[in-house]
Order: sequence, then C-alpha cells, then structure tokens
Amino acid sequence: MEIHQKKLFDLIVIGDGLAGFLLLYELSRYPAFANQKVLLLGEGKEKHRTWCFWDNDLEPELQKMVKVSWKELSFKSDGFSVRQDLGNLNYYYIPGDSFFEYFNEEFLFQNPNIDYRKETAHDISGSEGDFSVNTRTEVYKAPKVYNSAFLDERPQIDLWQHFKGWFIETDTAIFDTSNAHLMDFTVARNGECRFMYVLPLSERQALIELTYFSPEPYEMSVYDKEIAAYIKENVDENYNILDKEYGQIPMQQGVFQKTGKNGEINLGTLAGMVKASTGYAFQRIRNDSKELARAYFTGKKEKRYDEKDRFAFYDSLLLWIIRSHPQCCKSIFTRLFQKNKMELILRFLDQKTNLWEEANIFARLPIGIFLKALYYRLTGKSFAKPEYEYYVLRELKNAS
Repeated sequence: MEIHQKKLFDLIVIGDGLAGFLLLYELSRYPAFANQKVLLLGEGKEKHRTWCFWDNDLEPELQKMVKVSWKELSFKSDGFSVRQDLGNLNYYYIPGDSFFEYFNEEFLFQNPNIDYRKETAHDISGSEGDFSVNTRTEVYKAPKVYNSAFLDERPQIDLWQHFKGWFIETDTAIFDTSNAHLMDFTVARNGECRFMYVLPLSERQALIELTYFSPEPYEMSVYDKEIAAYIKENVDENYNILDKEYGQIPMQQGVFQKTGKNGEINLGTLAGMVKASTGYAFQRIRNDSKELARAYFTGKKEKRYDEKDRFAFYDSLLLWIIRSHPQCCKSIFTRLFQKNKMELILRFLDQKTNLWEEANIFARLPIGIFLKALYYRLTGKSFAKPEYEYYVLRELKNAS
C-alpha cells in the first residue's frame, strides 16, 4: 500500500488520556518539538475521572488545572486519628474536565504541529525507525511510536483497587477546606481491605469516595449503600448528589511491559506506571514523560521506573499481605500513620526516602506479618497456611 506524504510523521502517540497528553506536554517543552510532525490518535471521548497527587511546586500550566489543594491531611482508624501539616508539600486535586479542557482548548491550539485525529489504533507493525499504525481506514507511519492503549489481549489481574465516589453538596457550610481526609479505615470490616476518603472542594461540596482492594469489583449498589451510610453518619443528612465517578486500577506487578512487541514505547498503565501498592499514577506518569521527552531529544537512555528496585520489593510484600490477609490492612496502615509523619509517608510512597528512613518505617510496622510475607515472597509460595492464622492475628493485635 502506498503511503501518502500526509500520513508520514516524526512520531505517533496512541491514546488521548493522561499518559498521552503528559508525554506531549513534556515534549513540547523542548524548542525542537515545534519542528516535529506529530500524530495523536485517540477516541476523543469525554473522560470522567480525577487525579490526586502531592508535590512541592507546580509549573503554571499544571497549576491552572488544579481545582483545589490542601496543606493538611488526615488519617482515621478505630480509636485513632491524626491531622498533620504537609510541610513543603501540597496535596493536589485535578478533575478530568480541567485537565482535558486545557489540552483540548489551549495546548493543541498552541502546538499546531500536532495532528489530533479521533481514530482508534488497531495494531502496530514494523519496528524502530519504521513503524506502521493501522486504524480501521488508514495506515500511518513514523520512526517512533508511543502507545498507552491496550491493543492486544489484556493481562490477567488478580487484585484490583476499585472505587466509587459521590460528589455531594450539603445544605450548610460544613467542610473544612484546609484538610483532606486521606484514609478513613473505620469502614473496614468483615476482613475486607477498604477505606473511605473525603476531599472537600468547598465549604459545601466534597468528593466522598469508597475504595476497596479485592480480586474482583462489586456491583454498583454495594458502593452506593456504603457511601450513603457513611455520609449520613459522618457528614450530614441533608445533601444533594451532583455527580458520581467510578474506576478500577490494577494492583499487580510483572504483567506490564515498558515496550511493546514491535519495540514501540508503552506509556501509562500499559507500561506499569501505576504504583502497584497504592494506585497513584499522576506523578509517576509525569516523571516518566519527562524521561521519555529527554531521551527523544538528547538520544540518551531514559531512566524509567524499575520493578526490580527496592521499592518494588516493598510493594510486593504489601501486595502479598493484601491478597492473602486483607484483614491485616487496617492495622498496618494504622501503625504506619501512628508512628510516622505524614510528610515522610508521602515521600516514601513517592520513592524519595533513603534506606535509613525506610528501615525506621518498617521497624514501626507489625513485624510478624511482614516476615511472613517475606518468607512467601522469597520461596515463591502464594498462599498462607491456615495454621499460621492465629499467629498473624495475634501479632497484629499486639502491635495495634
């Protein structure tokens, strides 16, 4: 098939979501980007989702997407609660409508070298330097392809973070806009790993969201029933539901690859950029985009997140516990927030702590369950033996 000149590009980005747009944003910060002929392929569908992350500063382009931020975070569990200042950090909230409004109405207008076509890529063929991307009606070619879309069969996932949130408005001003409730584990029961979080968007509006970790998501009515009961008991009986959101995040290691089968560069969830133990993705994808943009224009090797580093090992221990002993999650997270400053916990989750800080964090957690996780991790065994159950529960009770 003869390829017309208008179908030849310097690079192709597949996916018009978070990963695709953040990569284009980071590429655009290099002056040479203006001379690149770029194709963006995406479905062009309206995306209803939000992102939360923490940072000590944001450039103006990202700051304008932020709807609200908080300098304090809270944690709550049975018989324990804490509220702390984040020091140099801010906890940011970016709604999907602000994010995509900026990229669709400002960013693409400012970068006319990007050809945004609302077409779905079906497959990628060729190799580095000579890729072909096939849609239903067209074939596009480029020496470089970045992909965030699942074009092939999705990997098998055995643990999900799944969540549903209600955006509500109360009749009276009751929310403290300086403080976000990061986790409320008082809702965890029946051996489930779950928590609620509350993000006050104004004195009368908030996002109330219920998060579960389990092998399979639930029926929508399960979330709705729990959220309604929580609002009635902890917030207010008089409110209106403005909107709802729902999402699923794979909490799995070893199933995602940073490159595709033909050598194309994978992005976002497809590349394993969602932190497996928490589900946070915005900053990891943002930092990965910076590395990929630097590599594109300098020719130097990019430094991407490694599933073989010590933080991935820490994640593997916690993921084993969540899979095998979900009833332990409440005690583990309670101890984590009882014994450590909020700012240190966030730096640890961001993989910016040193070995000494990490040793001190683990020394304050229930040691028995983590030793057990270490044993099963090193031996390759997947399931806990029943005779250990009493020991594990006793250790958690003594540690709490």
